[in-house]
Amino acid sequence: MIVAQLSCTRCGTEVRGSFQAPLARLSMAQQAFALRFLLARGNLKELEREEGVSYQTLRGQLDEIVAQLAPQAPPRSEVLVRLRRGDLRAEDALRLLEAAGRSDGDETGGNENG
Repeated sequence: MIVAQLSCTRCGTEVRGSFQAPLARLSMAQQAFALRFLLARGNLKELEREEGVSYQTLRGQLDEIVAQLAPQAPPRSEVLVRLRRGDLRAEDALRLLEAAGRSDGDETGGNENG
């Protein structure tokens, strides 16, 4: 589900567009886990006691959620186009390319020769 409008209840300002809440990317089960985790104040040991599930199982579920919510590096081609247009500084482009290389498992991403 994507939010199409945001409104300020105080001043009445409205913004229309396509907004996706980060937690909406999670499955219903992941959203339920995230809620239980927050209600337990981020204490996996407390969840372990309450739910009778091992700490490792809970940690695995949390790691899956974190991986899904982590920002993804843009594709290499997009970074290069933005660099050519002048939308990115060379340092920023290099950082993005290195991050993309790490996320793709590309061992050449950190190559100084480009």
